[in-house]
Amino acid sequence: MQRVEFGADGIRGYAGEWPLLPPHVVRIGQALGQFAAARSEHPFVVMGRDPRPSGISIATCLTAGLMGQGVDVITLGIMTTPGVAFVTRGQSADLGIIVSASHSPLEMNGIKLVRSSGLRLQREEELEIENLIEKALRETIPYAAATGQESEGAHLVELYVQDHVKRCPGRSLEGLKLVLDCADGAASRVAPDALRRLKAEVVVINNATDGKTTNYHCGSEYARDQPAFLTGEVQQANASYAFALDGDGDRLVVVDAKGNVFDGHDILYILATHYHSRQLLRAGTVVTTHQANRGLEQALKKRGIQTVYTNNGDRHLEAALWGQDYLLAGEPGGNMIVNDGYHTAADAIHTAILLGRVILENSDTPLLELASDLRAKMREYPQVTLSIKTTKSLSDKEQESIQREVKRKQEFLGDTGRIRFWSSSTEPKLYRIMVEGSHSGMAQSVANIAGELRDLIQTCSNHTSLR
Repeated sequence: MQRVEFGADGIRGYAGEWPLLPPHVVRIGQALGQFAAARSEHPFVVMGRDPRPSGISIATCLTAGLMGQGVDVITLGIMTTPGVAFVTRGQSADLGIIVSASHSPLEMNGIKLVRSSGLRLQREEELEIENLIEKALRETIPYAAATGQESEGAHLVELYVQDHVKRCPGRSLEGLKLVLDCADGAASRVAPDALRRLKAEVVVINNATDGKTTNYHCGSEYARDQPAFLTGEVQQANASYAFALDGDGDRLVVVDAKGNVFDGHDILYILATHYHSRQLLRAGTVVTTHQANRGLEQALKKRGIQTVYTNNGDRHLEAALWGQDYLLAGEPGGNMIVNDGYHTAADAIHTAILLGRVILENSDTPLLELASDLRAKMREYPQVTLSIKTTKSLSDKEQESIQREVKRKQEFLGDTGRIRFWSSSTEPKLYRIMVEGSHSGMAQSVANIAGELRDLIQTCSNHTSLR
């Protein structure tokens, strides 16, 4: 049987297909139960999910497997990924489990895990769990002498909301009027509640929790590609901005009334310069991923801020952040992590509150102006990133062929640009290309190279479509 492996953030797949079939998910739950039981005499885990329909079945199967191994399960119901991390840390649970595929399409789902500290698992812990799952799928796992118990944790969700109010600088967002797009996802209940308790005037859209439209034509990823809808909502509400979250509440993208989109580059830059101006940015350094536009580094350097790069994924950002005790990390997608002693995961609600305070404290200066130096520098580094959805996974031979072409084009660019090609670790049959130049005159060459590589991927997979 195929080995179940972790991607960049958990175990992912299509609901109803391997490995997210009910009998196999029960076995995964058993393996997680063994993992937790090996670390505690009275093990317990915290579990939450986003609203997508397959989440209930997956959570139920995981709970059955866990309880059969003597592990108690506190169920939070619909809850954000950072919310589960917060509760896991606060309750000193042995493991936090999030049933979610984040910003991925509705038909997908996943099982994401955090340690007792609220941080992502180390790779050696993932390998231990992979081995336990492999054994559980091969063999019959005996039940524990005492079955675990399931309990409901709505009061812990309330503590999470209260903490956001408590940690807000000045404990108020009064005077801020926002459109809040909850992506019909996990933040649909907690995000409006937290912002309203802080006296922000919030017009809430896309806050259904039936899971039928999570991430579909709504939320951060849709706002990034199709901002006109949110621009219209901002204008109609006479609001300042629209804040768009993703399905599990860790990403934030902002849109203004003129159609300007502020992604992770902008938000990271604005928060970094804000903290640095107040001498709060420890070591004068921020952490981001290699996919970030090099203009970000140059703009931050101009403000006296250094940049540290990691591989893609929250686990790598967290490792760099806590390893060196930096304050702030983020990636272009809009995941921001603030190492303030209370938050351990990228949290879009926390980011929205912090950015809201920046907006209020700079009421005469719009975000576009706050990010103007960054945008000027980014124009000097034209970048094209494409996501190509294929009808089948590319073979090793096909990927090697693409990498050879990437190498040839990189040699053509020399030191004047960067090219990256990688397969998505969160969505099967999805591949990404990033091409970047070193000056504005390379914009057309960058676009041409990205298009040629896209065409090559489509040729290799025979029948594909661009997402």
